[in-house]
Amino acid sequence: MEGNGDQFADEGETGAPEVLTNDGTTTEGEKKSMASDLWSVVKPYKNEIMLNQIMEHEPGDDRRAAIINCLRDMGVKVFIIEAKSIETTADILHHVHRVVDYVSRENQLFSAGYVDEDGNPADPLGFQRCLLYQDRSGRLFNLVMAKHAVGPASQYESLMTSFSGIEAMALITILCRSFACVAKGATLDNLAPARLSLIIGLVFTEEISLAWLNAQMMVKSAPSISAHTLTSRVGSDLLRKVAIFLLATAGSASDDSTRGWITISGIALACILALANLGSRAWHFMGWKPMPYAGPLHSTLAFLGAIATGIMFPYMGHRKVHVGGRPAMEHVISTAVIVGLIFAISDIDEVQRYLVVGSEDCDQDYVNIAVGAWWTFTFVTGLFYATTIPYKPPTTPTEPEEEEPLLEEDHASPVGYTVPNLPVFEVDPSLAWSGTFECCTISMQAILGLILAIVIGGGIVYLGITDEDDEWLGNGDGAFRFLRQSWDDDDDENESMSF
Repeated sequence: MEGNGDQFADEGETGAPEVLTNDGTTTEGEKKSMASDLWSVVKPYKNEIMLNQIMEHEPGDDRRAAIINCLRDMGVKVFIIEAKSIETTADILHHVHRVVDYVSRENQLFSAGYVDEDGNPADPLGFQRCLLYQDRSGRLFNLVMAKHAVGPASQYESLMTSFSGIEAMALITILCRSFACVAKGATLDNLAPARLSLIIGLVFTEEISLAWLNAQMMVKSAPSISAHTLTSRVGSDLLRKVAIFLLATAGSASDDSTRGWITISGIALACILALANLGSRAWHFMGWKPMPYAGPLHSTLAFLGAIATGIMFPYMGHRKVHVGGRPAMEHVISTAVIVGLIFAISDIDEVQRYLVVGSEDCDQDYVNIAVGAWWTFTFVTGLFYATTIPYKPPTTPTEPEEEEPLLEEDHASPVGYTVPNLPVFEVDPSLAWSGTFECCTISMQAILGLILAIVIGGGIVYLGITDEDDEWLGNGDGAFRFLRQSWDDDDDENESMSF
């Protein structure tokens, strides 16, 4: 259901003259009259109008119709899931998936340049949507996901403010020092990942966190975090965990070369995550339309688009740039100078020994050329885009919009918004799972579980009281004794041939 616009009483003058008595004071009756006159000429808040509709109508069909008509009149697109058409939680989630697919497809289609009936550019992100649940008695509720199914919404909001573009760019340039060890003739043996895992994991947490989610929200324009979690079933920050895991466990590699390559992989992934976060924020702050593609691998393409944007326009991912005018230009210049100085200082061997251990033994010429070219290119693109951003003077106060939004942004809602003054109906997606082996009864599954418990548990106990596990896995001489024995035999043959 789509609204056609807001309906309010005609607005008169913005103020009323003060009525005074002979002694210069205002009587109580005159105050009430003035308040009544002021109310008649001042436009009420949308929230007040919605609350009046709820209070003035009795529960039932009349209140339901009044709420829906009020939302439509205020330009809100309303989606309703009715209890009479569902039987289980799985049915509710089926309809939620349909709504999310519709809203996501609408964002992507309109971003490709669609127009409305009057031929004007149409942008679905310019109006608000809500998803309501109607019970069997006709009452309306905001349909939201359970807290554990919402995903990292609070962390997402926090990182939007704590993310530092300068720190992200500085991290990328410093980590590039390690790539010099990949060049021909260089060695990866001296790279030490332990310190890097602490620096990246603790100091630069915000700069590499939620890179995949940021790409889906800002590049692909997912309706909400709960919608992304529901459709992708990815709620954790997996990529960041993989990067930290690689760096933390690289030191346990059996040989220096393997340790070096694992370290390089972790460093490369950390750089990719920082670039993706810069690119996603640049996409968002520059106001680009969502990625119109919705076919296979669309989430992966959104992530790759964020990385490409971060490589070309990293300065646009800084919040201060979007003030426009001279402040934006000064921020680009100062940030570029700071990042350039940090990279130049990181060329000192003592600094590399402290930050990227082992890179001081590698030739940094190729890294200096590559990072220098990237720094110059992004500096120029940042200056160019800074000139196109309208200046927002600080002397001009920010006035509230004449048509304030009615809905409240809420990532627990699959469409991203909830209606104030309406109760909440939570849906737990885990209750929709009916099991994988529906052909088996509960008794059959219990018997199967008992058999597995006896077999697996008994096998573990057997390995504990015998030496079979040591014979198979070679625990006495290290991992996989039979492989190590073959290596030792080869070494003995080589030594005998050398004599």
